[in-house]
Amino acid sequence: MNANLADLYGNDFTVRTDQPEQFFWYRTPDGERFGIRKTRLTTREKSLLNALFPTIRLEEELTPTQKKWASLLFHKDENVTLNVQSPIRYIHFHLKEAPADLLDFREAMTGLFSEETILLFENEKEGLLIQLNVADGESVHDLEQMAAALTADFFTGMALFVGQIIQQTEKSSLTRIYTSEKKWFSSGLTLFPSQMVFTHQDLIPAILFNEANKDTIHYLMKLIEPIQEDVELVKSIRVYLECNLNITLAAKQLYVHRNSLQYRVDKFIEKTGIDVKSFKGAVMVYLSLLAQELR
Repeated sequence: MNANLADLYGNDFTVRTDQPEQFFWYRTPDGERFGIRKTRLTTREKSLLNALFPTIRLEEELTPTQKKWASLLFHKDENVTLNVQSPIRYIHFHLKEAPADLLDFREAMTGLFSEETILLFENEKEGLLIQLNVADGESVHDLEQMAAALTADFFTGMALFVGQIIQQTEKSSLTRIYTSEKKWFSSGLTLFPSQMVFTHQDLIPAILFNEANKDTIHYLMKLIEPIQEDVELVKSIRVYLECNLNITLAAKQLYVHRNSLQYRVDKFIEKTGIDVKSFKGAVMVYLSLLAQELR
């Protein structure tokens, strides 16, 4: 039956749900969903289809709570009445392509989280999940697996930004944090286009660096100039920093003996004059490596 309808209506027949408001939607006896473009159907054809198939409604109908959140965050309407119990968190998402089936995508997104969530689309490729009464939350690794699964299921690349835990639930704070995080996420997508999951710990240092003047950037890059041609040493120091200055853990990740890595750290200190084993020295070296990465 669907094949016959597809032949009859051509491009005005669809099973995709990325533009639900432009179609009349029906379900076959086998449970398959299809749509015919509204502008294509005559009154007589519509009556005939209504007699043959159950009609279904796919236009997104926001719940009252979703409407309030959308008004607050997207339209900055602080007159809405919201009863928010802290803590909450925003998880922003960006899709490279609009999913073919928005309904299935919405169900998949909300089904990935154990806490109560509110899903809002700002446009066909961007939106956010609002996690209510959020607990400790998922790890970045868990979220990377979620994003990879959704990418595979819906054939569209995805990036997520996990925002901060929000304790202050005044409407002005909720709006301000949303606006800031959206800006940071946009910058992160530009700075790290291949990254799948971002946290504010990842982004804020990079954004501060990106907004720094040329003299500051030049100074940071010069800090590790004495060793920047030593690829092995630079990699070792980067892993050492990523392992929170834990020499044993870093050595395991590099597949070298602990004493070998200790020698490389001492060599770095000798050549640069920066004590990377101290907190302040580690921060300085991290920013210098970031400058090299983003130059």
